[in-house]
Formats: sequence, structure tokens, C-alpha cells
Amino acid sequence: MAAKMIFFVVAAAIAYALSLIFAYLNTAKVKGLYYSDNGEVDAKYYQEASPIGTAFGIVWPIIYLWNLAGIIYMLVSLWLPEIKSPLKTNPPILNNVFFAGYIMSFSTTIGWLFAFDREILGLALALLILAVASVYIAIGSCCKALAHNGASLTRLPDQKKSVEWTVRIVIQNGLSTFATWLTVATLLNLADVILYQDSFGITPAVQRGLISIQNGSTVVLIILLAIIIAWFILDNFIWDKFTRFIFTPYAVLILALSGIIAKLRPVTQSNPQNLIIASVELGIVVIALLAKISLVTYRCVTRGTAV
Repeated sequence: MAAKMIFFVVAAAIAYALSLIFAYLNTAKVKGLYYSDNGEVDAKYYQEASPIGTAFGIVWPIIYLWNLAGIIYMLVSLWLPEIKSPLKTNPPILNNVFFAGYIMSFSTTIGWLFAFDREILGLALALLILAVASVYIAIGSCCKALAHNGASLTRLPDQKKSVEWTVRIVIQNGLSTFATWLTVATLLNLADVILYQDSFGITPAVQRGLISIQNGSTVVLIILLAIIIAWFILDNFIWDKFTRFIFTPYAVLILALSGIIAKLRPVTQSNPQNLIIASVELGIVVIALLAKISLVTYRCVTRGTAV
């Protein structure tokens, strides 16, 4: 195997490990490294588009555990025979573009942890945009390469099942969980930038005064709604060949929106504008997930294939 591929796999493992370590240290409130944890900063910059803290506590362990499985699979694939390794197919399913996006996304989240901790909101938003764009690139590269390898893998039925399904479940759905939550986090940081000035961790939160907290949060929720609708259309009717078996974005969105509703229900009874919007979005996502399952089942049955 080319030394370059070994380098990429090791670099991906290091980027993942460093991201996990620094994320854990943030929750552990290590003195001298962080001023506070993410939950405290989120509470300081109050908005109505952020989920309850429990949602963060659920999703991040899932993200890191799922992608740990992905890292282990990549490392093991270095020693698998060519017909069983996504690194050794021709062309590789996990290629240079995939690893560049993967490494960049996990590395950038480390920078975001420090920028958000220091309450440099604009920089934190920029880093999240870079992270989410990078993980989109990694997923897109993997999906395209897997689809283009379908013909050659079809000639090897047993190997096709082991390689394709492992990549779909472990790599694509694991990274899609990460990508979806990063998308939500990017929108939350956008709301912070819209509503508040940078305080650099040394002053109380200061509103910009250009828009109310409620309306600023509404802007972000409407953007999220547009993303949900756009993704459903692209996923099921434009990119179906590439994304058919990626289901985790819907589950992550259900968790995020449920967390928003749980946060808003006790505090917005007098003006439940964003509670209503989040509830409608949750209903749409549930329907979208059911539609996705139905479409995938129908296409697999009628076409007699899971490809």
C-alpha cells in the first residue's frame, strides 16, 4: 500500500483523537485550558433556537463513538486484502479528498472549542462553517466513490456486501451524524452572532439591539426549515444513487428539535412563536424520515437491488 494512504489514515486517527481529547477536557473544566464549558457559554448567550443541554450530552458521545468505529475500520482496512478494503479498491472508496475533508473537519472543531470558550463569536462561526463544509466534502467524496465502485463490486457479491455496507453504516452514517449536528451548531452560532457582540469572556453578554432574541432565533429556525426541505429533496430525488442509505441526519434533527421544544415549552407560554415553529419542523422531519424509509424500501423491492 502507498505510504500516502497510510499517512492519511494515521493523520485522520490523530485528528479524531485530538478532537475527542479537547472536547472531553472542555467538559472536565480543566483550569488554565478553558474558561468555562460550552454549556455555560451557551447559557450566557441565551437564544430560543438552542436545544436543552441534555441533547448535547446525548449526541456528542454518539458522534465520537460512531466515528471511533470508523477510525478502527480505516486502520484495520490497511491490512485487509484489496477486495475487502475501501482503501484499496480501484479507485479507492476512501480517497485523498475524503481524508482531507475528514482531517480538516475534526481539526477545525478543536479551534472552534477555543474560539467559543473565549467568546469570539465571529471566529467561532467561521470555524464551524469551515468544519461543516469539510465534513460535507468528505461525505460527498465517499458517496460518489462508493457509487462509482458499484459496478466492479457487483462482480464480487460477498465482498460487495462487506465493503459497501460497512462503509455505508460505519463511515457514511457516522460522519452524517457529525455533519448534521455541526450544521445545527453552525446555525446556533449564527444566532449568537446576529444577537450578541463578542465579549471575549471578560464582559457580560451584550446584545447588538438590531433584532430581538425571539426574532433572531426565528430567523435561524426558518433557515433550518429551508435546509430540512432542501435536504429531503436532494437526498431522495436528486442524490438518491449516492445517499440512499444515509438515515442519521433525520434522527439527529429529531433529537435537536425535540431538545429545542423541551427548552422552550416551560418559558415561552406567553409568546410561543419559536415553540410553534420548532414543533412544526419536528413534525416535518418525522414525516420526512418515514417517507425516506418508504422510498428506500420501494426502490429496493421494485428494482431488486440494494444499490
